[in-house]
Amino acid sequence: VEPTSTYYSYTIGPVIIDVTFTTPAFELDNDNVIDKDLPTTYMTLDVQSLDEVEHDVSVYFDTTAELAVSDVEEEVTMSRDVTTDYTTLTIGSTSQNILESTDDRISWGHLTISALNGPSLSTTLSSAESSRSSFVNKPPQALPPDDDDRTRPANEDWPVLALSFTLTSKPDSAESTFLLLAYDEIKTMDFFGTALDPYYKSMYPKFEDVIAYSMGNYAHAIASSMNYDASLTKALEAVGGRKYSEILALVHRQVTGGLAKTLSPDGTETWMWMKEISSDGDVSTVDVIYPAAPFFLYTAPETLRRMFLPLLVYSANATGASADYDYDLAWAPHHLGVWPHCDILAKDQEQMPVEESGNFLILIAAVAQAQEGDVSYLAPYWDILATWADYNVNSLPDPGEQLCTDDFEGPSPHNVNLAAKGIVSLGAYSILLDMKGDEEGAKAYMEIAQGLVGNWTEGGIDADGSHSKLQYDLPGTWSLKYNLLFDRVLGLNLFPSSIIEDDLKYYDSMSNAYGAPLDSRATFGKSDWLMWTYAMGSSEQFQAQVDKLWDFANTTTDRVPLTDWYDTVSGGQQGFQARPVQGGLFARMLVVEK
Repeated sequence: VEPTSTYYSYTIGPVIIDVTFTTPAFELDNDNVIDKDLPTTYMTLDVQSLDEVEHDVSVYFDTTAELAVSDVEEEVTMSRDVTTDYTTLTIGSTSQNILESTDDRISWGHLTISALNGPSLSTTLSSAESSRSSFVNKPPQALPPDDDDRTRPANEDWPVLALSFTLTSKPDSAESTFLLLAYDEIKTMDFFGTALDPYYKSMYPKFEDVIAYSMGNYAHAIASSMNYDASLTKALEAVGGRKYSEILALVHRQVTGGLAKTLSPDGTETWMWMKEISSDGDVSTVDVIYPAAPFFLYTAPETLRRMFLPLLVYSANATGASADYDYDLAWAPHHLGVWPHCDILAKDQEQMPVEESGNFLILIAAVAQAQEGDVSYLAPYWDILATWADYNVNSLPDPGEQLCTDDFEGPSPHNVNLAAKGIVSLGAYSILLDMKGDEEGAKAYMEIAQGLVGNWTEGGIDADGSHSKLQYDLPGTWSLKYNLLFDRVLGLNLFPSSIIEDDLKYYDSMSNAYGAPLDSRATFGKSDWLMWTYAMGSSEQFQAQVDKLWDFANTTTDRVPLTDWYDTVSGGQQGFQARPVQGGLFARMLVVEK
């Protein structure tokens, strides 16, 4: 597995068949790279002979409608389009209830498969059983001669888009071809009553033009993806070794796959969206963006900035919606609605005041540092940021009964790690004010943050001095202090280095077969927070946890897109999968850069 490609190799008798899936989601900040904004994946097939004889290799491929419906009882239709150079097969629901499904599977739009025309290419729109049995039992690997493309539920005879072709394996060279899998979602997001197009429509209004471009750009897209993979892998291995690069390659497309891109309703800005996959399904959950942020700060800070734009517009009551949707809270929002609908009322937010206000301030400052201090886009939002910063000032040093991002564990009042986030966020706000040119304000908030550190250490360190506590009022407890990461990344240095050094030694003593748990309440861990925390450790401490996380990913019996919530003793999945929060595994790269 590489960041943008997955490779399979099969030896079948005297022939090797290599199958590679490539999704060219790279250089996210580079608007000149068109491929990253297209909903496309290439499937490359190579065949080569192992003996001195040529062999004809017949290849069959099909897909059901399951990628295009959220419920297999939905009715689907199929079609075929033949151009001079290639053939495209299409399947999708008949209802096309655009922007209506709110689960993790889409129920509108169309899945397409395209293949280069040639003398051996054969296609059919048929049932899975008929198409597959015909290929296997009717040499020379013939597909059903007639389509069965009647409208029917996706699970009635399981209609498929199927194709077959022949490649010739040779002793001295591989013969190859490719398929293009693409998805036209038609509309991406409902932003307070405005249905936003996917970004690729700003380049290619017709989806057949997306297909035409991608079919013609195959060689360049594959070469660019390979170069990106090689460069990123080299950088990751230099910092964390082979196992670290392998884990991060595994999650790369999991992170980028959780994103969507559109223009703003007025077409003047590019907006990014992140989905809270497999948990609440929310749109642009701020405390999901926060753990994922190291990936973007390392590879694409402009993409991270664009994630905050719709959230800031909502917070500033600039959505154009009715007054019912006015955001009137003194702290930052949690999310924008349930995907794909941005329509949440302020009173219906999942309230995490210090958590989300802190996340905003910290990440906006981090992006600004990555973009040479450019805060010009914040001109309409300075009053909002000031409100959130002042809320955190008034909520510290003890945030009381508030929820934090780890709310799946239940309430954790007087949370020491949440308090640390609040303090770091005030330092981050000081950085932003300094970039704005408000030196007096920057100094004032920095002094507040520095003063609060004293309160934090007095109440947050356990009586024996060996580690920090989970809650101010619970001696003998502990938790991973991942929120101290940006104290280091932002160059604030508010907290004495001895605090995280002592904590890391303590976490080492609590570590299990698959890593250190999240806190003293249970043996389960969070991969994102584990890597955030140990990014601040020594090379030996960091590598030890990387090895344990790699062992978990390699041996867990739960074969799902890599979960971030698992038991550190058994290696079993606790919940969550396929979530973009795994971008947090890139945290070490930020520390090394500093």
